[in-house]
Formats: sequence, C-alpha cells, structure tokens
Amino acid sequence: MRKITKIVIIFIIGILAILTRLLFLDLRPVHHDEGVNYFFADNILDGRGFRYAPLNYHGPSYFFVLFFSFFILGISELSLRLPAALFGIILVCAPLFLKSRKEYNKYILSAFFLVSPSIMYYSRYSIHEILFVLLSFVSVYCLILIIEKKNLEYLPLFGVALALLLTTKETVIIMIFIMAVICIFNYRDLKKINLNDKKNIFFSIILFVLIYVVLFTSFFTNFYGLSDSFKGYVPWTERGFTEPGHVKPFNYYFMLLTEYELPLVLLSIFGLGFVYRKRDNIFIKSMAIWFILVFFIYSSISYKTPWLIVNISVPMTIMASIGINSLNNNKLRNIFIILSVIYLGLFSLYLNFVNPWQENNLFAYVHTDKDILNLIKELNSVYRENYKILIVSDIYWPLPFYLEGKNVEYLDKIEELDYEEYKSYDIFIVKNEIFSRSMLPKEYISKEYKLRGGEIVYLVHKK
Repeated sequence: MRKITKIVIIFIIGILAILTRLLFLDLRPVHHDEGVNYFFADNILDGRGFRYAPLNYHGPSYFFVLFFSFFILGISELSLRLPAALFGIILVCAPLFLKSRKEYNKYILSAFFLVSPSIMYYSRYSIHEILFVLLSFVSVYCLILIIEKKNLEYLPLFGVALALLLTTKETVIIMIFIMAVICIFNYRDLKKINLNDKKNIFFSIILFVLIYVVLFTSFFTNFYGLSDSFKGYVPWTERGFTEPGHVKPFNYYFMLLTEYELPLVLLSIFGLGFVYRKRDNIFIKSMAIWFILVFFIYSSISYKTPWLIVNISVPMTIMASIGINSLNNNKLRNIFIILSVIYLGLFSLYLNFVNPWQENNLFAYVHTDKDILNLIKELNSVYRENYKILIVSDIYWPLPFYLEGKNVEYLDKIEELDYEEYKSYDIFIVKNEIFSRSMLPKEYISKEYKLRGGEIVYLVHKK
C-alpha cells in the first residue's frame, strides 16, 4: 500500500472516529448510572473528595478523569460523556499507530473498531467500561510484545496499564486471570525473556505503585483507600453470581452480538478456526485465549448488563480481523470487508443516532425516558432563585445531574407525603406510589412524567 493511501485511510478513520464519538452527545437522556458517576466527580469538584466504596461504584480512575472534564468544561452532557468518547476515539485509532503485523491488517481492525455498534454505543456513554477495555487492549498487547521480543522494553507501559486497570474496575480480576493463562500457554517463550533489565523492572514497579497509591488514596487524602482497594473483589464476585436484579441466561451476550454484530461474530469464529494452523504464533494464540475466556467467563456469570459486552467485542473484533486477513482471495476478502462495514455501520447509526434510548434498543438498558427532559423544562419554567426543591422518592437518578446548581433535598423513607409539613419547599418531585397515597392541597398543581420503565414521578408546585 502506497504511503499517501495509508495517510488518507488514517485521516478518514480518524475523522469518522471523532465525528461518531463526539457529535450529538446530548441526543440520549442521561442514564441513572451516568448520573451516579456525575455525583462522585462533582463531589471532587466541590472539594468533598472521593473515597473508594468497595461494595459499589467501582474504582477511582474514571471519577478523576470525569472531574477534570467538569473542571475544564463545566458540567453538561458534553463534559459528562467526553472522557468516554475520547477513550473510544483512542481505541479506534490505536491500531493505526502500531507496527504492521502479518496476522491482521491494522486498517481493517481500526475500521471494525470504528463501526462496531457496541463499541460506538458505549464510547458515547459515561461509564467505566470503554476505559477498561482500552486498558485491557493495551495490557494484553504489551504482554504479547514482551513475550515475543523476549525482553522487558514494554514492561513500563504494561505496568501503567495494569495499575490503571486495577484502579478502574473490579472485573480486572478476570483480565488478570486471562493474562495469567496467556503466560501459561506461552510458557516456553516466557522462560526465554531476559530478566537482567533491572532498570525497566525498577521503573515499572515505581510507576505501578505510584499510580495505584495516588488514585486509591485520592491523591494522598484518604489512606484508608489502600486497604479498601482489596475489599471489593469478594463482594463483587458474590454479586456476580447471586444478585437477582440483573440475572440473564448464558447466551445473553451471544444473542446481543448476533443481533447487532453478526459479521464480526462469523469472522471471529473463522479466525478461531485459523488458530490451530498457527498455534505457534504467540499473537494469534494469545488473542484467541483472550476472546474465548472472556466470552465464557462473562457468559457464565449470572449478573449481566449490556455494557459488559464491550469486554467481549474488543477481542472478538481482533479475531475477526485475523479471520478476514487469512482469506487468500483478495476479491472475496474485499467483498466481506465492504458488506461487514455496511452492516455494522447501519446498525451503529441506528442505535446511536436514530434510536439511542428507546426500549427496542437492547443496549439502552432500563434507560431514562426522554420525558425527563420535559420535566426539567417545566421545572425550569417555574423555578426561581432561592426556591427549594424536595425529591420524595427512593428512585431519582439521574435527576441530580439535571438539577445541578439548584437547591435540592431528598426524602426517601416515607409512605405518603403531607404537603402541609413541607410548606417551606416550593417544588416537589414525587414518586407515583407516594403521590397516589398523598392528598394534594388545592393551591398546588401537578403533572405526571415518565422517569424510566414503569417508574413515574410527579412534578408538584404552587399555582
């Protein structure tokens, strides 16, 4: 391929990555998990700091990235989702800046990352997952390079990626297991690595420890964070197998993938069939191990949410690029590539820009209804400076994000509301069950809004 052609391809993929990840980030209403992530980042912004909670809410790295976004740009849908979008852009473009390999075409891999519906969708979604899979990709790739090159040149980068993985999400234990299996299957080559490079070993350890300590202690403001960082793995493991709220069948992720990413599924299976012929190839063997293990582990865990699918999508896409590259017939290969990109691209456009939050979008999991924007618009029309808002519900996320800057209080442990006892409040947002059991005085008016699923809230205010 000519140099000018390579530059044009890189430019086109880069521009498309930026456009598909950054355009219309406010098109979809904020999900309740995005609202919770806003809350923790906003706490840091307001000087209340961050303390890692081992029973929930995941590691600190993403919250600090989100804090910097808020600090620079203020709080908005753009600044809320910008970090995930940037990580998504980096993931798409990363293969373009790696050295070419005979096992796959890096331009095809980058194009597949670009148009993968799941990768695009969760690159526009302010949760930990896209950062986690980007770091997983960097970690596995560096590990493979260390084994292939038989030296520790890439150990510092591996140490940084691993430290950031550990400070991002508790599912890192799955990735550590997978990388351990990769090492076992490549044991003969692993033994040949030159371990006399004490400089890189020392530098890697320092970088790893520094990142881990700085983030879990919230920049040395909470040293309990170090002990707390080890407490999350047992409860999260138990949660994965025992929590009833998100139980799905074994084939849940396979069903999602065949629904939206069928070309990548088929090509990745073809790529796996190619592994036996190239079983001495460290890269192909290791990527196959990553894909197979991550698919079966996540499928075996009863606790399933759709955003976890990107943990499967990334290695599946790599195996798909290996599969397409193994076709000897150039014409057939080009037809497969074109049809795959069209299929994936159409689904990506539909799921991200035409139908981004509705119930028939399987990635939009118990998503906030667009009606919440009507609620906020109505509330803003009656809100005045010094007004007090009372939210009477145990379910209210992501309302705190949309009510940023307003005087809001919360009441969540009552069966019914006596408005006479709360006359100092000017506006109420009340859960439907509580509203139906409460008597509304004549001087108040109310309007019903859908929050998500079957959950309804009422906006109540004085005439």
